[in-house]
Amino acid sequence: MLDIDLHDIDCDFYAGSGHKWQCGPGATGILYVRDNANRLSNYWSDRSNPLWLINSSLSEAAYLGTQVQMQYIGNDNYPAKQALADSCKLWDKIGRDKIEKRIFELSRLCKSLLADALPHAYQFSPNDDAFLSGITSFNPFKLTDNERLLELRDRLRNEYGYIIRTTDFKLYKDDTEDSHALRISTHIFNDEDDIRGLVSAIKHLYKKMA
Repeated sequence: MLDIDLHDIDCDFYAGSGHKWQCGPGATGILYVRDNANRLSNYWSDRSNPLWLINSSLSEAAYLGTQVQMQYIGNDNYPAKQALADSCKLWDKIGRDKIEKRIFELSRLCKSLLADALPHAYQFSPNDDAFLSGITSFNPFKLTDNERLLELRDRLRNEYGYIIRTTDFKLYKDDTEDSHALRISTHIFNDEDDIRGLVSAIKHLYKKMA
């Protein structure tokens, strides 16, 4: 989704799913480890091995490097790994900056159309460049009314052919109940007609349920 530079953000670890925004096969993932995790000794200087690798028979084979130890699982699914690598090459060929730009364009459109179609709805994803992503979360009902959200989600799929998901979270740190929302992901394989059709279907279905 994002055109990020892992060296620029200076993180020690970065993990991601391979089958979601990267469109690789299921049960794959991406793990970045900075500088063989050497900075961990700055935080756990009292430990001889600050990163003990559970369930790995190579946990003490330091000569192999932390990256190898963390991904060692015995028999491996090499076709899935190759498919993930191929999807990464395709993304690089398209240009990750272009992918991010396109996803953001569709996300802005989705958020804007939803705000017009359901002006009363809670929208949890800011339509602001500083906080923008390809995810749009909203709720046209009461925040604790998960039953109606599930009904809208299911009817949207069964009656209109659009698939979106539900999510839940603590909106405020002192909340005792979860807030619930519908979640739309606008990907590069979507286009403007997809977004307009989806929002139109949501508006039409909401009127039937209101």
